[in-house]
Amino acid sequence: MSSGLELALRCAGRGWWVHPLRPGSKLPAGNCRRCRPPTPGGPLPCGFPGLGAGGCGCLAAGRYCHGVRAATTDPDLVRRWWRGRDFAVGVATGPSGLLVLDLDDHHHPLPGRELVLPGIDLAAVPEADRVRTGVDVLELLCRMRRAESLLHAPPTLTVRTPGGGIHLWYRTDDAARFTQGSGRLGWQIDVRAGWSTAVAPTTRTPAGCYQVTGPVTEPARLPRWLALELARVGMRRRDPAEPPPARIRLPRPAVRHRPGDAASYAAAALRREAETVAGARSGRNDTINRAGFRLGQLVGAGLLELDDVHQALTEAAVLAGVDPGEAKAQSTLRRALQAGMRSPRTIPSPGARP
Repeated sequence: MSSGLELALRCAGRGWWVHPLRPGSKLPAGNCRRCRPPTPGGPLPCGFPGLGAGGCGCLAAGRYCHGVRAATTDPDLVRRWWRGRDFAVGVATGPSGLLVLDLDDHHHPLPGRELVLPGIDLAAVPEADRVRTGVDVLELLCRMRRAESLLHAPPTLTVRTPGGGIHLWYRTDDAARFTQGSGRLGWQIDVRAGWSTAVAPTTRTPAGCYQVTGPVTEPARLPRWLALELARVGMRRRDPAEPPPARIRLPRPAVRHRPGDAASYAAAALRREAETVAGARSGRNDTINRAGFRLGQLVGAGLLELDDVHQALTEAAVLAGVDPGEAKAQSTLRRALQAGMRSPRTIPSPGARP
């Protein structure tokens, strides 16, 4: 087994920002008062990555007391910190361009279904009553999104923890914009991102070893659909420099020989259904299905163009956190529109409200 110094140098050599952990612990080795993490939402005392403005001289003096904010890839500094000390190795996820899913295996009572996968309607999903670990919950999330199991695809660096949990390591270009959190993506799932620490693979503690499992030794790229799920549950900050999300472009209804209020009825229906889809935070596939069927009826009645409705609902789904290329959502939308077109809606008399 490598020493802490050897492991720290190896991690730094692959571009991972490292900092010391207390021997046999997951806690940082020291944390001076001036450099303690700020309150949530407060200003950072130092730059990202590494340390910059903030007026603290700890790093310049060669100290490691910043915890995760002192992380470095400088081999000379690593040698200085670890030489003669039995420190474990922490990897600062955000500066390293990493995000780690920590799947726990605690023997805790199963919570209510609304907490198993927050924001996802599991009322009609019997499997939700049978989950016991973070791995089970992640597998359930994959099934709900009709995605391949993250335990197998994409193959990524996987670490079994001394407590029986699993760490799945991913790389991402915008790691600094993801935030850490426990239980927000799913029960017994911790997300280590941003100003968070992951224990370096092969670290040994009194409880056991963080053992790499399988042949893959490099983190895979964070799957697009998983990034969207993290955004859905509020674990991805929008860059202040980014423009606000685009508004849904609602086309004018195409009226074909319909008198009276038919055009305004169709326009109001299109706006209402698009806004409902855009605001969906649970049961999004069902919401898309209902909206597609209702608007498909208006397409079948000759009041709306099929391509316009498809584009408006796709844009609305994006605002709800659905990948526009997600096969399940697109298939649901197409089938719903076609079903609605086969049952054209009878148009209310002039003056009726949609």
